[in-house]
Amino acid sequence: MAQEDQGTGQANDVRLKEIKSIALAEILTESGDFDHWKYYDELNELKRRPLATAWLEAYVMVCVIGRIRPAKVTGFLKKLREKRDKTGQRPLFDRFAAQLKTYLHPLVLTNHGYREANFERVDHNQVWSHVGDLVEALEVEGFEVFLNSGTLLGVTREKALIGHDDDVDLAVILDAATEEDAAAEWLRLREWLDMRGLCDKDAQRAPEIHKLNSIGNVEVDLFPAWVRDGAMFVYPHTYGDLDAAEVLPLRPCEVTGHKVPKTPEKMLEINYGENWQKPDPLFKFPWASANEKFENFLKAVQ
Repeated sequence: MAQEDQGTGQANDVRLKEIKSIALAEILTESGDFDHWKYYDELNELKRRPLATAWLEAYVMVCVIGRIRPAKVTGFLKKLREKRDKTGQRPLFDRFAAQLKTYLHPLVLTNHGYREANFERVDHNQVWSHVGDLVEALEVEGFEVFLNSGTLLGVTREKALIGHDDDVDLAVILDAATEEDAAAEWLRLREWLDMRGLCDKDAQRAPEIHKLNSIGNVEVDLFPAWVRDGAMFVYPHTYGDLDAAEVLPLRPCEVTGHKVPKTPEKMLEINYGENWQKPDPLFKFPWASANEKFENFLKAVQ
């Protein structure tokens, strides 16, 4: 039985190398004759823990060729980079990433998809003008809105929208003291946004994030925030980790004039970790653990 298992393992390794070679040939030659779903399904059957470097590279290439699973590709690229760093082989990763970038051009890989543009290729002034219109509509109704997540990271760290990012993140402070109250207020806000034509219904995918009207290919995500017992909650990254006094009152951003938390650095460390000041195009937010914390809110908005 042991010999049989060993033989199966060896056969799987051989097949994995074959798929990797076939995918690499497609990346280099761009023949267009590549059944990505066939190899994708086969790779899932060959998947073993811990994930081998060869499997990661094959999976990433197959997905990039088929323009599928962008979020997983980003995550697995990060794993690849970490594995190469541990063995002192970072140049191999850099070469691999460069091949993918050349193959995809003019598209760019983001967590959200294979896009025609990111903020390296977009007029920032037009984006900020559009954001200003959305924020003003909310503020006229008495809502407090602030720059959030990647957008807050950009204006704080780089004094601009982050080049490899491709959407705008905002947060609105709800009049709520519990997660259940926040959920009810969040659903009422969605109705209000719909009535005023401020929601991009085609982009809406999850009830916990309101998709506001896009500008071109740039989506605008609105996230819920509230204060409970003097602590700040901002889905999905801050679950009472900050005192409300560290966030409020909001202050004008020096770059855009839009509101930001009183001490944005503290919120960014919670969101992106202690190395938030170092750019990382492959950063992956831990959605699973975050959603566990906000479980009651998420259940209430379904």
